[in-house]
Amino acid sequence: MNWYPADGGYEATSNPELIELLLQELREKSIWVQFVSPDFRSGPTVLLEIKKDMLLFDLPRPWDPHLERARVIYKDTSKIIHSFRVDIIKTHHKFVYTSRPKKIYRLERRRFYRIKVPPSSKARFRWGKRQMCAEILDISGNGMAICLKGEEVLPRGTEISDIHLDLYLSASKPYPPLFIKRGRIARRQKRNRREFYGVEFFLNEKERQPLMRYILKREMELCRLKSSVA
Repeated sequence: MNWYPADGGYEATSNPELIELLLQELREKSIWVQFVSPDFRSGPTVLLEIKKDMLLFDLPRPWDPHLERARVIYKDTSKIIHSFRVDIIKTHHKFVYTSRPKKIYRLERRRFYRIKVPPSSKARFRWGKRQMCAEILDISGNGMAICLKGEEVLPRGTEISDIHLDLYLSASKPYPPLFIKRGRIARRQKRNRREFYGVEFFLNEKERQPLMRYILKREMELCRLKSSVA
């Protein structure tokens, strides 16, 4: 998995591909960062270049010329706190050169955060003796939001079963189908003659892992899309 639990309510990743995507977003979006050590905090600055063996930052003010190691902290475009540790290689009168991070931390948003899926993603499931098909709007490790176009109403608290998830990483990139044995209609809302439902999955941690792998791959795909648009 790309993100795994760390101390203090944080998640961490050591995945080189994901780290590269996060650094690219940091540079391309010109996101403010700060260097922090036990007795020093720099002014805000930005990442200028990503080199093969180092990072190049604009020299912040204030700056400690004797700083050897620091933690770089920032909030991404979703306001999620991230951080990584670096060694200070050298300081120029305009730039700071650091090592590249081998691990990046982020403050866990919540245990199971939702991620939007491409419009082509569908859920097929059984409700009693009936076979249903719904559009998936978003999904998490604990459930999903779906939309039904028909007039059939699924009462809150109703159990559904044999849930087949036909998911996509992007509009043209299908993901291998996933299967979930049981779920429950936790919420219902009607808008513009369409029925929207929140579905809670009944999963143990082992059963949840294939779903979490999809969510992480989808998150990486969204990072790539952001980078290509920037």
